[in-house]
Amino acid sequence: MTKFLCFLLLLSSQIGVSQNLVKNPSFEDFDKCPWTLSMFHNNVNYWSCPNHSSTDFFRACGNVKETNHNYNGEQTPFSGDAYAGIYCYADDDYREYVQGELQRKLLANETYMVHFYISLAEKSSFSIKNLAVLFTGERIGVSSQRASVLNSPKGSNQKFGNLSKKFINPETLKIRNRVLQNDTLIPFYNDTKQWMQVSFTYQALGFEQFLTIGNFESNTETHLNQEKSEFEHAFAYYYIDAISVEAIKTSYKTDTIYTFKNVLFEFDKSVLLKESVEELDKLFNYLKRNNLKVEIYGHTDAVGLQTHNDKLSEERAKAVSDYLIKSGLEASRIIWFGYGSSKPKAENNSDENRALNRRVEFKLVNL
Repeated sequence: MTKFLCFLLLLSSQIGVSQNLVKNPSFEDFDKCPWTLSMFHNNVNYWSCPNHSSTDFFRACGNVKETNHNYNGEQTPFSGDAYAGIYCYADDDYREYVQGELQRKLLANETYMVHFYISLAEKSSFSIKNLAVLFTGERIGVSSQRASVLNSPKGSNQKFGNLSKKFINPETLKIRNRVLQNDTLIPFYNDTKQWMQVSFTYQALGFEQFLTIGNFESNTETHLNQEKSEFEHAFAYYYIDAISVEAIKTSYKTDTIYTFKNVLFEFDKSVLLKESVEELDKLFNYLKRNNLKVEIYGHTDAVGLQTHNDKLSEERAKAVSDYLIKSGLEASRIIWFGYGSSKPKAENNSDENRALNRRVEFKLVNL
């Protein structure tokens, strides 16, 4: 069974996804069958190498078997007949990446699901945690798919003059960019048998047209796990396949009460935690597209004085309302209530049940 690693809450009953915006997402469209290494750049359509390194392309076709030059291990494609291979950690900060193109720019303030599949090559001496996605408004290092304009590392006055075979540092790129990086508390990507899914949710800024996948940290900043007790070279080499960027479509019914899944507050206060922003922004974007009003309901458990709980629940509902208004929702379209502990979802007889009762809900109603 395929092993999935999902590091953010990606799906709930009211969320769906649309078409994949990545061109040639599984590298099936190419010009020449790979008979040797380093045949990714200028061969896999809509994909390129953004720095001076040499990403590998694997596919069996004709009399050529991809295993003939798959020197770091063996793997079957996750999807279709092709996949790529990249060094995500090696001596002297050497890095390889895959850079792809989207069918269109992402829409500002829209939320997208971003995921791809990886598998650690068997001969790798290390596994890492630092795989990430870099979104840019233009292709890094090349002016078009066929014309390479990779600049000399000495050309510091040029847009991509800092590129080399080393890791790409997004902070030094002279173009607009944004990095998606998972939390370092996640497990290491160390499965050499099954494909592992790397997943993100992402709220777009509106400039994103290209994406690059790999490790954007130096060796000293990369989180490593040693996989072999003895080795000649220190490296982490990953196969990669099935890259996807899909818009998350949120749909709510009117006159139905929904409970926020990840709207959180400081302990015993009405101060929203930063984790709350993503879910609140989804609701705001939906309200912006639909002519509806929203009611916000705050609830607490039964611990403490009733007067305190009543006040806290109302303040938390107001904090959610204030965030939506600050984001641009008209104040006339929102109203909030605090119910304290008067409407529990479960008995207040355990930590788990009390956690269910500490919640903020909302309902959409027609104007």
